[in-house]
Amino acid sequence: MPSCGLNYWTGQFSFVSGNIFEGKSLSTSRLSGSRGMYMSRHRLGHWERSRICAAVDVAGAIDVINDLGLDTLTFLGVTVVVVPVFKLIRASPILGFFFAGIVLNQFGLIRNLTDVKVLSEWGILFLLFEMGLELSLARLKALAKYAFGMGLTQVVLSTLAFTAFELPPNDAIGTRILEFLFHSRPDLVNIRSIDEAVVIGAALSLSSSAFVLQLLAEKGELPTRFGSATLGILLLQDIAVVPLLVILPVLESQNLVEESIWPMLAQESLKALGGLGLLSLGGKYLLRRVFEVVAEARSSEAFVALCLLTVAGTSLLTQKLGFSDTLGAFLAGALLAETNFRTQIEADIRPFRGLLLGLFFVTTGTSVDTQLLLREWPNVLSLLAGLIAIKTMIITAIGPRVGLTLQESVRIGLLLSQGGEFAFVVFSLANSLGVLPLELNKLLIIVVVMSMALTPLLNDVGRRAAEFIEDKFDTEDKVAEVNFNVSEPVVIVGFGQMGQVLANFLSAPLASGIDGNFVGWPYVAFDLNVSVVKASRKLGFPILYGDGSLPAVLQSAGISSPKAFMIMFTGRRRTTEAVQRLRLAFPGVVLLL
Repeated sequence: MPSCGLNYWTGQFSFVSGNIFEGKSLSTSRLSGSRGMYMSRHRLGHWERSRICAAVDVAGAIDVINDLGLDTLTFLGVTVVVVPVFKLIRASPILGFFFAGIVLNQFGLIRNLTDVKVLSEWGILFLLFEMGLELSLARLKALAKYAFGMGLTQVVLSTLAFTAFELPPNDAIGTRILEFLFHSRPDLVNIRSIDEAVVIGAALSLSSSAFVLQLLAEKGELPTRFGSATLGILLLQDIAVVPLLVILPVLESQNLVEESIWPMLAQESLKALGGLGLLSLGGKYLLRRVFEVVAEARSSEAFVALCLLTVAGTSLLTQKLGFSDTLGAFLAGALLAETNFRTQIEADIRPFRGLLLGLFFVTTGTSVDTQLLLREWPNVLSLLAGLIAIKTMIITAIGPRVGLTLQESVRIGLLLSQGGEFAFVVFSLANSLGVLPLELNKLLIIVVVMSMALTPLLNDVGRRAAEFIEDKFDTEDKVAEVNFNVSEPVVIVGFGQMGQVLANFLSAPLASGIDGNFVGWPYVAFDLNVSVVKASRKLGFPILYGDGSLPAVLQSAGISSPKAFMIMFTGRRRTTEAVQRLRLAFPGVVLLL
């Protein structure tokens, strides 16, 4: 119905209902005396004003609904086109969403961007919720060596390096370098305070889990030592987002009252420990019980609704405590990580997360200021090169200290040198809280988007660099060393195609999504094919040459109490003989065929 017709009928209804509400009909009002006529006119003026306000509100609401409807159709159309096309060219759909957002913004095809951004933030809530679900104790233990030995060091050193580049405030080293090289504006990347420098440095230290994990899965490199180390670093980076989400509201409060940050940080930390501790303690038992009750009802609709309610409810509670809603979503996932419902919850929220996260990347693409990019492209390229170079050098230097070869360290450094999707979360929150200026926020988003777009290229460069190092330097001795720092490994006997599949499940539990008694447990493989052993070692697999079904070979390898044997021989006779030998030598150990 046209808005003018709607206003007319709204006015008629308001006038009639006003008189009837006063206990009079229209004819009764007309027959009233002068005093009644005055009161009627007075009421008429009152209801006329109400009619106008109501008409404006209804018309505005209809416009918003229409705009959101068109924007929804636009986004769904983009999804239908982008995802298959980018899958066809073997590129990440996330990159397609970015470019789609840039194009849609340039042609003005998104009419109600503010409301769409509010809706898209649910994608981030589901992403953090799913990340929380992945943080079970077993999975943390499986990747602890790389997560804490390599990932923590990388985040700290990268944050310090980027922060130092942005200091001192109002006269940063980076600003002077850009001014000298490109005569850029002195206020383009001007940092007003140390707080801003720390926020930017921490956000840039993070990498893109979505891009990297997809590349590793497509290349079949998740089960390798290279893949496990990469996965461990990404896991630690996901954890590092949490303190950032806590500290940003503190920085906002400090900017408003202009007081020292340390007393406020101590106060907020105590509040965080108390409030979040109580929320975690209560939520752990309450959520488990509620999910059990709903699961017993065997209603998929109720289960999905409970998942959505959990995300929304914990997000609202953390907001009431003064923290970010994204922190609440992460906490909800962590509380459910140890329950039996984790796998089903992940499956139920994945469609919501996928669509809404795609919408988030589209709206992020709309945030790319193309005019700023074209105007400041030398500075953008310089910042991009600095981001990639600093992170690559730091990760490459750390790798050999945790047992990685130089080739693996270089590959991981280049693969994780881009910015990540969590940087958008941090930048967006920092900008909304007034911690980060708008133009600097736009510039950083451009740099991170471009770095993510280069991820496939960086992966190829890293592979070629590793091959060059292997050909140029003698690393055979280093490659020949196989370390498995555990007294009870799972032993894979025979490392053919099926053996490598099992290694995938064992060494990459986060990506496989498969639970079990042996998932995430360290393993060592044995094979009698020299070519297989040599090629697998270069890829980082913990594999030894020999017949793993012989107790003497196991003893020589230092394996006295294996957790389980997985026999992957192809011949029936060899398999039977191996089972007999292992049953005799290790009667209480599980044998899997």
